[in-house]
Amino acid sequence: MGLEFDDRVLETRAAVLRAAVPAGVRVSFGDGRRRTDLTLALLRGERLSVLTLAPRLTEAVAADIEIVRSAQVGHSYELMMALTDRLDQQPLRAPERRAKLRGMALSTAPDDETATLLESGEAP
Repeated sequence: MGLEFDDRVLETRAAVLRAAVPAGVRVSFGDGRRRTDLTLALLRGERLSVLTLAPRLTEAVAADIEIVRSAQVGHSYELMMALTDRLDQQPLRAPERRAKLRGMALSTAPDDETATLLESGEAP
């Protein structure tokens, strides 16, 4: 399946730092709580710098990104995100993958067959 988990975590964190440091954005990392979380990243800095960095990370990092929270804290803007294994790399039966697929399906008004699969828990 490629790199071991710890190597993927380090690679993901390095990619975030490579994008954040030149933009003047400070980064703190934490461990995720789900088995598909590679890392949590807290971006801090000038509001515009933080907000423009977030979309660029989707191209710079080999991970899916989920925003956890954002807030103005004193003179800094903070954006916390969870960087997870890409959806297609997650185990088929992982609850996180099912939740992401359910969210995607529901956001596009599922047909009757998809809705039935989501309700029964049989969807991948």
